[in-house]
Amino acid sequence: MEKHPGKLFYRLTRLSPGDELPLRRKPKAKVYANPLETQALPPFRQDGGPSLFRAMAHLRPLLPEVGASLTLKDLSQVLYPLAEREGRRGFPSAGEAYPLEAYLVAFRVEGMFPGVYHYFSKEHQLFQISPRAEAAPWSEALMGLALERAAALLAFTLVPERSEALYGLRGYRYALLEAGYAASLALLAAVGQGLAAYPAETFHDEEVARLLGLPEGEYPGVVLVLGR
Repeated sequence: MEKHPGKLFYRLTRLSPGDELPLRRKPKAKVYANPLETQALPPFRQDGGPSLFRAMAHLRPLLPEVGASLTLKDLSQVLYPLAEREGRRGFPSAGEAYPLEAYLVAFRVEGMFPGVYHYFSKEHQLFQISPRAEAAPWSEALMGLALERAAALLAFTLVPERSEALYGLRGYRYALLEAGYAASLALLAAVGQGLAAYPAETFHDEEVARLLGLPEGEYPGVVLVLGR
């Protein structure tokens, strides 16, 4: 028996000829019945703007250099790949389980109260779940990453049980892949608008979970630092 947790994970989640997937139950979506604040976002632009390949040519992870605020239109475009369209989102999800959740930590966003917001992909809206958004504890949670010029954080979290319901332990692998798909598209959407975006993959998991108020069974995946 392999004792290394990483190698054990891959050993237990690989598929061999003759293996069957335990299709057991339908995953549940996350909904806030009584958010502290509901913020509608402008319609996202689906045409015009810089071409995809021009944006990709400038695709570099950069920390914000100017301590300026973002606009709701900026956020709408960054979150557009995560929006639900005809029952699906703009990135692949094995079995359409969608084990991914997204949270916005707003420090300086025009027209928004500072705080932590959950992104509701079905309606392309942000629901405020906490009025607290301070750069210092977030910087500490992200291993000392400089956030004094950041306007917002986009945190992707994983609920792997949704994928596990369809694919067993292999669902944990699919959840991680999905975080990569979504974070990459959000990064591209930010850079395509001339924004600064930096993916923070190294952090203190328990601290990030505490700052976001995550329940048991939901885990931080990656945090995208956004700004000018």
